[in-house]
Order: sequence, then structure tokens, then C-alpha cells
Amino acid sequence: MCDMLNHTIGENEENSLTLEPTGERMVPENSDRFTFWEHVYRYAFASRFVKGKRVLDIACGEGYGAAALQKAGAAHVIGVDISESVCLHARTKYGLDARPGTAEQIPVADESVDVIVSFETIEHVPDTAHFLDECVRILVPGGRLIISTPNKGIYGRGVKNPYHCSEMTAEEFASGLSSRFRNAHFYTQRPDSAAWWSTRTFVCENPPWGRIRGFHRLLSAAQSWIYPKAINSPTDEQRKSTLDMILKVAQCRRSLLNPFVVRPQRRWSREKSVYLVATAIL
Repeated sequence: MCDMLNHTIGENEENSLTLEPTGERMVPENSDRFTFWEHVYRYAFASRFVKGKRVLDIACGEGYGAAALQKAGAAHVIGVDISESVCLHARTKYGLDARPGTAEQIPVADESVDVIVSFETIEHVPDTAHFLDECVRILVPGGRLIISTPNKGIYGRGVKNPYHCSEMTAEEFASGLSSRFRNAHFYTQRPDSAAWWSTRTFVCENPPWGRIRGFHRLLSAAQSWIYPKAINSPTDEQRKSTLDMILKVAQCRRSLLNPFVVRPQRRWSREKSVYLVATAIL
């Protein structure tokens, strides 16, 4: 696996484990606004599918996401991460069943998981086919994969991310899933552009209206009014209660002006998004 998620573990004044963000890890207490809300809304999306299920969160990192899925009603959640010290952090902070392992050798028995959650993992894996085959191995028949990845060419505007070795286009992403799974449904997050007739232009980073004087200022004001606590820089209280934030936004149905919401893909809108999301059934 390429240099996926650098990390450091330290101790705070109370001698409990603390996780310092480096590389690409999402650490609720310290991550920037975009990283924080992208991950919150992804796990909010995944929480809809886990009630009563045995769940694996692959590359679980700090553990907040797996803990939120447990709180959302999952029967049992396993977190797997490449770092033993990060797994120790997740076990200590959240009481998770967190196990060291890689995406190419997942330490879970065959046909033992109902739902796999894999957010921003596959782009770090040199052999993406092997990773997807591992997902097939551990899922029960009829099990569900929930997966996201950056959209190659849109994410980073073509600038190479040193932590990524397997970025994919939307077509490559769909092909990898459809060859192994059925009933694949595709979604988008953080729209970059869309056709002028689509309402999604109002959350695009590069909308067709962007050259109109004052458009971005007006849009920002409208977003702050409608979503004062769910798209701006997270407050200290929100950072401390990330699990509750995930479950809270999962219940919110307002999405028109929110760029972080995971939305069904609509080909007629000609939308190009920064991130690709999918669910697929084995």
C-alpha cells in the first residue's frame, strides 16, 4: 500500500492517547473545514444502511466514523487500519473492535460482514482489483459495499497527490464495481460543475454563473443563513461531538445549497464532482 495515511500518536496532559493529523487522516479536533464536513456527510450517508448489520470500516483511522456507525444501530462494527497505534487510539477512545491490517489483506473471515464502508481508501491501494476482490471475499451474499474516491481530473485539478497511487475516473470506478457487484448506484459529493439548467449549479465550485458579479458573495450568504452550523468552519463544540453531528446531519433533508451532501448522480445535469460515491450489492 502506498504511503496512505501518515500519523503520529502522542499523549496529552491527562496521559490519554491523542492523534495528530498528518498526511490525509481526518482528525475531528484539528482537520480543516473541507476535510471535516466531507467525512461527516459521507458517514451520515453510510449510517442509513447499517442498522442491525455487521459492518467493516476499512481504513477507519481515528475511529470517529466507525463509532458513529455503531451509534447509528449497527449490530457490530470492525475498524481496520494499517497502523497498530491508530487502532490502539480507536480502541482506547471509542471502545472499537479496531484491528491492524491492509486493504489487500483484510483481517476478517470469509462471508462474515454485511456492510463494508470504504471512504477514500481505494486511491491509496496499488492493486485496486485485489482490494475489491477482498471486499467480495468478506461480504455475505447480498452484502453491500459503500465506497468513495476522488474523481480523477477534477479532484486537485490534475495536481498529483503524493498519497494517491490509484485515482480513477468515473468510468473506471464504475467498471471496477460493475464487474464484481450488482445493483450499483452512483452518487456525487462536492459538485465542481454542472449544466446551467441544473439546480446543482448553485453548489458547484465552478458554476456557469460564476462570472456574474456578486454571485459567489450572494451564494455564500445564502448558505450561511440556511446551514449556519453545517457547512462553515466547525466550532469547537462540533469537533468534540463529531459522532452526534454525523447522526444529526443524517436526519437533515435540506440539501439544495449544501456542497457536502452526498447526492444521487444525475447524468442529465452533466455534473462533474470532486468525489465519487457508490453503493453496490454482492
